[in-house]
Amino acid sequence: MELTKAQFKTLFDTYYNPLCNFCCRYLKDRSDVEDVVQDVLVKLWQNKDKIHLQKDVKYYLFTSVKNKAIELIRSRKRKGEILDTLIPEKFFEDPVGDEADSTILKEKLYNSIRQLPPKCQEIFVMNKVNGLTYNEISEELKISSKTVDNQMRRAFKLLRDKFGITK
Repeated sequence: MELTKAQFKTLFDTYYNPLCNFCCRYLKDRSDVEDVVQDVLVKLWQNKDKIHLQKDVKYYLFTSVKNKAIELIRSRKRKGEILDTLIPEKFFEDPVGDEADSTILKEKLYNSIRQLPPKCQEIFVMNKVNGLTYNEISEELKISSKTVDNQMRRAFKLLRDKFGITK
């Protein structure tokens, strides 16, 4: 695999957070999660000339993170370490491909929401994340319900544009 520093940086920027979020399904401790993801990325960089990917790099990364997390869990079980920092083994059987796509899509959505104009973002989060109604938002922010409606329409339009979705 021919991988330049610039390509690796792009790969790192694209996949680091989604891989960490994915790994959280297996490990609860954030430092363990980050260690696993960093180990996988470092191994990819160190072996960039030896690794020949049969599938795309996304599948390789998510599968490697899953396997590394399971390896860590099994190692801790063998050593008799406390298991309350681990997530149940039922997640071991999940298919990686769909989950990888879902994790990346969620990350893209969160990034898109963070890029909304400040007032638009605030209203969108209040409604979609916190579950407030338009009337509750208008009362809390001391604005009209029509303004809330307009900001929500704007948020949806911007998000649709970002994802290339037409009505």
